[in-house]
Amino acid sequence: MVSRFTLLLIIASFTSFGTLAKTSNDLQFSGFARLVGGYLSTDEAKYEGYDNSVSFSEKSLAALQADYILNDHFSLSGQLLWHSDETRKSGIEWLYLTYQPNASWQFNLGQIRTPFLKYSDVIDVGFAYPWLNAPQQLYSSYLFSQYKGVNARYLGSFNEIAYSVEAYWGNYSDEIHSSGTAFDVTVDGMYGGVVELSYRGFQFRTATIYANDTDTDLTELDPLIQGLRAAGFSDTADILDIDGGATSYLFGISYDSLNWFASAEWMSVKSDLDILGGIDSFYVSFGYYFDEVLLHATVGSSRQSLNDIENTIPVGIAPQLDALHFAVEEVKTYFPTDDLDSLTLGARWDFRTNLAFKAEVSLLKGKEGKTSFFELDVIDSDFDRRATLYQLGMEWVF
Repeated sequence: MVSRFTLLLIIASFTSFGTLAKTSNDLQFSGFARLVGGYLSTDEAKYEGYDNSVSFSEKSLAALQADYILNDHFSLSGQLLWHSDETRKSGIEWLYLTYQPNASWQFNLGQIRTPFLKYSDVIDVGFAYPWLNAPQQLYSSYLFSQYKGVNARYLGSFNEIAYSVEAYWGNYSDEIHSSGTAFDVTVDGMYGGVVELSYRGFQFRTATIYANDTDTDLTELDPLIQGLRAAGFSDTADILDIDGGATSYLFGISYDSLNWFASAEWMSVKSDLDILGGIDSFYVSFGYYFDEVLLHATVGSSRQSLNDIENTIPVGIAPQLDALHFAVEEVKTYFPTDDLDSLTLGARWDFRTNLAFKAEVSLLKGKEGKTSFFELDVIDSDFDRRATLYQLGMEWVF
């Protein structure tokens, strides 16, 4: 279903088209597609949807983008995205109006990608980065991939240093998936900024996201929360009622000599929610070019903390209280705890200027008692949180 916000933007876009089309009729279409197959070396869990059977459904997608130049200062951009992965919605990925008064300033209004990580803007365009799988520890569904709002960006230079400064504000409402668990999340008044510097092949990036008014709808926990309040354990119920805020920080550095590249990003997420603590993740990637072939290796790691739930419900007094006590204990295993170390070895062959083939092997080492990005039927299963993911893919842009 198209939201009221999107309908208003479409109406505004066509209104602008009717009034400004006299000065320009420059309409351009482009697109991209990726076909990715994978196999996981264990039958005890899933990882990013993959299990111990060959599947092409988890990462394959196709997109069509339209850009319309209204005049020298205004343009419209929209992108339709089709996912083969059932956990991601197909449809309008972005739709925004751009105002560019000069070569330095740019303003956008609409549904926009959240500019946080280095490849956030192009995460679906696999042709734009070396890996088949961007490091899961950072490029997972934790962060808010897009928002509806406004942003402003300034581009400048000083001697050999090029820089950009970006600020944005908006709202987010979508479903977030992690380790097989789905959360309906709404953020009112999300805002942040990005600063990027480039110098002789080096690139430095720092970014922040502030999501101070976050509402997480966990319908599975509603009966338990209501039962806790009815029994007089409101403090425990408040801990499970996940409404609050979170702040994310990023620092990244990369270098590309055209013969080899190195890239690293570090992310920290801090939360003021009672049950959710924080996330600290990083990756370091290195690659070397042999003409049209790139060989690369990436080390990634993440550590997630959960604040302990103090279970004050007594046991042995009444069956109803016993049920509440053990239900709270069970909830402790409900939330993902994604501690994961990984080593990925990969190759990319640029067969043509718009077509690339990729292959990757990822050695995954999680922590027992944690979800570690794996989808598990039972958190305390005998699975040792170790597996190998094999992937082959084709990336195409047009």
